Amino acid sequence: MIDFQNFDIADNERYKKYLRLCIQIPSNLSPFFVVSLRDELKFRRGYAANLCWHKFFLDGVKYWSPPAGDWDEINWRNVFAAHVPAGTKFHNVPEYLVNLWQRELGSSIEVAEHRDEWDYILHIERTEELSGSKLKTFRQGRNTFEKNYDYTVEEITPDIFDDMRAFQAAAEENLQQRVEKLDIAKSENKQFYFALNHWEELKNLFGFVVRVDGKIVAHSIDEQIDEAHSVGLFAKANYDFKGINQFNFWYDAKMNSDRGILTENIMDDVGEEHLRFFKEHLNPLVMLKKFFVTYKPATEEKSSAHGLNFSAQRDGERLTLKLSGRLNTDAANVIKGEILSALDVAHKVTFDLDGLEYISSAGLRIFVAALKKVRAQGGTMTLINVDEQVRGVLNMTGFAQIFNVEFR
Repeated sequence: MIDFQNFDIADNERYKKYLRLCIQIPSNLSPFFVVSLRDELKFRRGYAANLCWHKFFLDGVKYWSPPAGDWDEINWRNVFAAHVPAGTKFHNVPEYLVNLWQRELGSSIEVAEHRDEWDYILHIERTEELSGSKLKTFRQGRNTFEKNYDYTVEEITPDIFDDMRAFQAAAEENLQQRVEKLDIAKSENKQFYFALNHWEELKNLFGFVVRVDGKIVAHSIDEQIDEAHSVGLFAKANYDFKGINQFNFWYDAKMNSDRGILTENIMDDVGEEHLRFFKEHLNPLVMLKKFFVTYKPATEEKSSAHGLNFSAQRDGERLTLKLSGRLNTDAANVIKGEILSALDVAHKVTFDLDGLEYISSAGLRIFVAALKKVRAQGGTMTLINVDEQVRGVLNMTGFAQIFNVEFR
């Protein structure tokens, strides 16, 4: 069984190494989220089977969080048999991991949808540009604020923490009037103060404040998870200033873009009607679906693995890479270097995935690395002949809209 123990901020660096291997990173696995609620929810952490595990209490019920690590590399049947007690309840398990568990554990798990906890994933480039009719109202709101107010934007540093605390305290005074779920809002305020009190130790937090006439009217704080992803932890604005909320989200996207981040998880809406309306109208790239899972051991046969076939055809600056079979973790580790080397000087790259019936998180990371390399060379990359399983992975992670994909 797993040896769950107390932990502190210093252990976050170790935890992040496991988290960055996850193909989907839900907000409830954020290093900040876990450590800031450590005492309130009695979080405990353990390491076993190349995974990082957490358990906690919510409303008097004991839950486990989805484990962090390279999910595709795990023999889940053996891991559950060795480390997970029968009857264990998992809270907010992301869709990709649920699909893996359903394939490998079958009737040993029961799954229930948890819509109020689904995360909204923003495409940073789209949010920064605010182009198209779907983001028209946000574009208009930002323009209204920029036109009507003499404002400044300032990066968050410890020098302005006192001003931020004063702004937060003022916002708390009318908390009851602004939100439907007061207990959740008060918990978020505690987390906000935790962020300021431990800013230097947490290391991966960044953000800004907006001032009008020298006074803070909005702020935003994010957590950078890796080179491509962030989690939007806090965003607060004084609605007496027209368009401030839209300006705040736009500038947040700009700050993320400057860091090279591709997507931002702006967390869930906790079932609050007005918050859901607002986040849906941010035109999210994808919804990161999360589920309750209960482990009830059962017996089931496991399917065998398949190999991977790979070939490359070059015609000047045009390059076609053909992949078929199963791009699992082992295959990805073997083939990644060869694929990235083949991309040298290529400006029009096509991945022909006809016959590729499975892709793991390690395989998807190859496509991400390839896209970055091709873009750096001024080129384009397209995925063609994408099968159903691969299509599902691209859709649920949002990369179907970031990559240029031609589905069958």
